[in-house]
Amino acid sequence: MGPWSPVRLFICLRFENLKQFGALKAIGVTNWRLTGMVLLQAFVVGLMGFGLGTGMAAAFFEATLRKIATRGIILMWQSVALTGGCILFVVIIASLLSIRRVIVLEAATVFRG
Repeated sequence: MGPWSPVRLFICLRFENLKQFGALKAIGVTNWRLTGMVLLQAFVVGLMGFGLGTGMAAAFFEATLRKIATRGIILMWQSVALTGGCILFVVIIASLLSIRRVIVLEAATVFRG
């Protein structure tokens, strides 16, 4: 469930910024440039989600290291790598959906009201 949180945030950002993307298209920004903008934002959101989640997990494991009930629970690098791979996969799927939405956007629909 955790990897979907940054994706939901990213998709909400896309829908809120459709007017701005339409305005950029109206002034002549190419689809490649808009695609690059979407991918950059997706990468930043995914990296922030991964960093915050991994950091909180590491802090939790460090804080509970000396407790009897949680002794022996460690954060292995394989878990971090697998989590990163899952987040990358989810961010790619969300990016593809968002890029499609931005590319098919008509610039004139933004100014109609």
